[in-house]
Amino acid sequence: MKPASHHALSLLACLMLAACGGSDHHAQPQAEAARVGVAGQAAGVMPFVADISLAVEDITNLESVSFTIAAKPGSYSKPMSATYTRAWIDRTGAWRAAEKRLVLPVYGLYAGHANAVTLTSAFRDGSQDVEQLTVTTAAYSGTPPYATPVVGTARTATAAPGFDYMLYKPTTLGPAVVDADGNLRWYNDKLVGAVGVPTHYTGDAFYVGSNDAALLYRVDLRGTATSVALPSSRYLRFHHDMVAGKQGLLAEMDVMEGGVEKIESVLTEIGTNGEIIKEWDMGNIFRDVMRAGGDDPSNFVRDSVDWFHMNSAIYVPADDSLIVSSRENFVVKLDYATGRIKWLFGDTTKHWYVDYPSLRSLALTLAGGKAPIGQHAVSITSNGELLLFNNGWGSAQHPAGTSPGITRNFSTPSRYRIDESARTATEVWTFSPEPSVYSDICSSVYETTPGNYLINYAAAEGRTVNRVVSVNSAGQVALDLTYAGPVCSMIHIARPIDFSGQVFK
Repeated sequence: MKPASHHALSLLACLMLAACGGSDHHAQPQAEAARVGVAGQAAGVMPFVADISLAVEDITNLESVSFTIAAKPGSYSKPMSATYTRAWIDRTGAWRAAEKRLVLPVYGLYAGHANAVTLTSAFRDGSQDVEQLTVTTAAYSGTPPYATPVVGTARTATAAPGFDYMLYKPTTLGPAVVDADGNLRWYNDKLVGAVGVPTHYTGDAFYVGSNDAALLYRVDLRGTATSVALPSSRYLRFHHDMVAGKQGLLAEMDVMEGGVEKIESVLTEIGTNGEIIKEWDMGNIFRDVMRAGGDDPSNFVRDSVDWFHMNSAIYVPADDSLIVSSRENFVVKLDYATGRIKWLFGDTTKHWYVDYPSLRSLALTLAGGKAPIGQHAVSITSNGELLLFNNGWGSAQHPAGTSPGITRNFSTPSRYRIDESARTATEVWTFSPEPSVYSDICSSVYETTPGNYLINYAAAEGRTVNRVVSVNSAGQVALDLTYAGPVCSMIHIARPIDFSGQVFK
């Protein structure tokens, strides 16, 4: 027999129905009639996930089941929780009718910890069944050492970073989720070597591109991976990043065309089943505009050479455009439908600006601050401004005899106000700690909430450590974590992620 506390909400709902003049004052609440109870638990493929079995005598009136994982003592991140609706339960086969068992994944568990988990089953009459259990998990001791950062500044109750969970995108490992206290909350080390940094989280699964094949992986929250191949042999591999596009996923691809490899210069939009929705070939786009402007593009667009080095691309719904980062050259804005270049923005001492009037005529003028150099991780802030990680390393693949541009000895996040009518760009915010940090490759910055930013210095201290910092617009640091280990391949990109409070439909 259950403790009476388990049915407190059910009895309250029954009394409320009676007080409101229900037709049957003696009707049993649906939560009580269902006779819900914990039937068992099984460890998942990683210590951050467990399958919990609920025995349910009658599922007819069940609307949803939610879980909440209590925060560790001394933690300030939002407790991990999720709700599985009846539609999700029916669609996924979570209900085992023959056994009268409901099997649900509880994810985001602390590794090596006795996790206090609450399961709440909600019914149509408003009654609820509440079950509490302890899920004790194995410790995580894998490689890389995500679970053991050096904490320079810890999150506190008063210094909130504007996010609770962050997604780490490594170059040769599967995705990892870490909370704002620095605790590793989701990682499947069985994916190592199969997938790379191009990762997008849709709310019920991670979509990850392969580093060495045209394979798109779907990794669900249990850690189970399936894959689909892209439909054309033209596509060789994914690289750098993957984000939400206009209709599908924006992914940077290497392509084979006419026996010549086009390296890091083709952007695709793909569906989650691997279908190709749209493609933008930067080589063709720039050849056309340069020839139309009277320039010979042959020493700029060089197939089989990493002349463009696309490392980031986003869709901007406000004006149906794309913003693409060419590490070697500039940031470029394109019309989504036509691929027409709207503007270029970068270091004007580089080859592209110095030697080609057709490209120079498309350049924005820097009205204040510093230009982007070797940048990564472009995004648009909540007020429509351009945000990027300004690495500061000049071109590495420029043709012999041409200018590689400036190389700085420091890196910063940079936020720009773009005036397309005046064709100007002004750096309106940056963060320059003392001493300065130089992270010449990889790295990222994203706005978390207005005025708060998550910065990843992926190759700091001479490419020896990954450093993740949360800072506000006034330069106050709310979180500072350092990971010793393989730079870039451990954390190429760190971005905030909505991982708690999800509703699965």
